[in-house]
Amino acid sequence: MNRVDVHVLHCYEPPEWIEACLQSMEAEPVNVHLCAGIKGKVGLARANAFRLGTADYVAFVDADDEVMPGAFEAALAILDSRPEIVATYCDIQLIDQPDGIGYIKAPWNPLSQLFSPSEVHHLHVMRRAAVMPHLEELERWDGYEEYVLMGLICQFGQQHHIPRQLYRFRQHNSYPRAGAIGGDPMRKAAGKKVTPILY
Repeated sequence: MNRVDVHVLHCYEPPEWIEACLQSMEAEPVNVHLCAGIKGKVGLARANAFRLGTADYVAFVDADDEVMPGAFEAALAILDSRPEIVATYCDIQLIDQPDGIGYIKAPWNPLSQLFSPSEVHHLHVMRRAAVMPHLEELERWDGYEEYVLMGLICQFGQQHHIPRQLYRFRQHNSYPRAGAIGGDPMRKAAGKKVTPILY
């Protein structure tokens, strides 16, 4: 039985990108839930998607991105062996760029996560038990929803950085985001929400 419920929200993505995303997970130990996004309500759409399935772990992959072979197995190896870890994330390879070109992260540091919304960006594999209590709060956020959730789950443990480029990120401006990017007032509100946990 697959041990991770992973959802893929789609809204504006071209069909060929969605198909490439899904194909990248065909051999992974995951249950894939393809879900229509809700324009202007990204947090609500993601919260609804997290409620699907019963696996012990949850994750999401953006419909314009892909995963590398072994991405979820690497995460499960950490989560199974280290109960103090609540979630894992990894380094990023840019799609359509030479191997090794992307974003390399540092080992997890709570202050780095607090002050940089993209510090723990992808591939999140999280303990379901840590995510479910926060879905009602997640529904409120149309921007910074990922940042807020990643902070809230740290009430249950530490994040862990896997130093491998296991997530393939498509960097583009081909269409608008389904929700707000954020803006300064929302950034401050999000930071205020997670500061007591991360600081």
